[in-house]
Amino acid sequence: MSMNPKNERIKSDKYKRDGAKYVCVKCKGKHFDKEAAEKCHDSHPADGSKPG
Repeated sequence: MSMNPKNERIKSDKYKRDGAKYVCVKCKGKHFDKEAAEKCHDSHPADGSKPG
């Protein structure tokens, strides 16, 4: 049974879903909400290196 009752597929290049969590595609960090995952993705440099 799908966790999404409307079978909506939300596509994003910033995060992927892992159960109830959102995973940043750059650092694989898990977040509880979409906004936190997008903010994490945006905090990484464009060249793919780790921040800091």
